[in-house]
Amino acid sequence: MTSRVLTAALTVGLTAALLGGSSTSISSSAAARQAVPRTHLTLQVTGCEGCEIGLTQALNGRRKVWQAKGRTVRNGSASWNIPTSRTHGLSITVLAPWDGGAGYVPTVAFRYAGERVGDEVTNATARGKRRASACWAGTGSDAVTLPITVVHAHSTNPPGDPIRTPRAFTSVTQRWETPMERAWHGISGTQDATYCG
Repeated sequence: MTSRVLTAALTVGLTAALLGGSSTSISSSAAARQAVPRTHLTLQVTGCEGCEIGLTQALNGRRKVWQAKGRTVRNGSASWNIPTSRTHGLSITVLAPWDGGAGYVPTVAFRYAGERVGDEVTNATARGKRRASACWAGTGSDAVTLPITVVHAHSTNPPGDPIRTPRAFTSVTQRWETPMERAWHGISGTQDATYCG
């Protein structure tokens, strides 16, 4: 009888210890996730209310492509809370309800050729550009706001009919990553993920 009681006590004690260890493990895992630096990224978007904005990080030399859940621009704004490490080499796509479908997904130009970090960019400036980087150098801050301008522009598909499409760019030139790609009258776009770095 004593042996059975002792066995039962040991079993209960072992179970409690295991459960306690599991709880500690879960708590440690949650704490580790919370310890990862995060950035609250806000896009102040002009000219694209109702547009769907996507975030992608695709780095040269890495197979894995990271994407955040898309956001719809409401009251001129869209925001995410993402790991800070994901801002490096980040690209931003813009899907507008009025896009005529030029065969690519429009992307935000963080820098046009000839512009320096901090330079203001107008639509007239952007329209005259032929090369752009859709890759952001990223940030180490816990919160950042990027001003994005989106305007109605025209692209072409064979046989050359004009197609309405977004020309999207940061209103202030940002720190950028390679590559600098061709931009048709300041329109940047991709048919796949934009690989940066």
